[in-house]
Amino acid sequence: MRYEQKVWAPLWLELSGLPNLLNAKIRGGAGWLLFKKVVELDCALNPQPGVVEISIANLAERTGVAPELLRRAAASLRKIGVLTYFLPDNDEEEALFRIKVPLPTPRSPAEIRQLYPEMFATEGHFFRYVDADQLETNEAETEDLLLKEIVDLYLNIIGVKMNAFILDELRLIRQRFPIEMVRRTFRRAAANDIHSLAWVVRELIRQKRTLDEQKAENEPDLPKV
Repeated sequence: MRYEQKVWAPLWLELSGLPNLLNAKIRGGAGWLLFKKVVELDCALNPQPGVVEISIANLAERTGVAPELLRRAAASLRKIGVLTYFLPDNDEEEALFRIKVPLPTPRSPAEIRQLYPEMFATEGHFFRYVDADQLETNEAETEDLLLKEIVDLYLNIIGVKMNAFILDELRLIRQRFPIEMVRRTFRRAAANDIHSLAWVVRELIRQKRTLDEQKAENEPDLPKV
């Protein structure tokens, strides 16, 4: 995972009423801390809102919040509708997180513009997680077809249990991993009589990390100036 030497997050989130909402609904104060850290990592890693890959143990070190409290906070954030995730049983293994888009906040961007006109111009200011670029129609249809294929793989190989949270986890798989890698990993699970989505995700993370390392090794060095 690539880390930056500085972190940033959109200012509008702090002014949206979300910090107070999360602290009011989630005991212990870990809700906003976890949410803000995922936002910071997402902004550092993804030009557009995307998937963040980090372990609970690493998050605990970077937030000062105990792993069990982070897990509870993550569950609450998911229920509130601002975060989706996939959490392995082991705190040391990589988890997947994604901020919900469009992000529901107590104050809308329009209200924030009215309250803070000196900070946010009426036009031309980009509100990350709300004003996300939309996919072209054909691309959106392809996304739907690929997600349907992954849902079918899950139902046919892992099990018949399905709910909104599992569907969000399958969306994370679609957004994070190449579809051929997903197909191959589900087929391996079927061939070995493995009925665990956690195993599939763990294998996908391992394969994606290996693939990224190979690509980095094969990239030519930039000329020195």
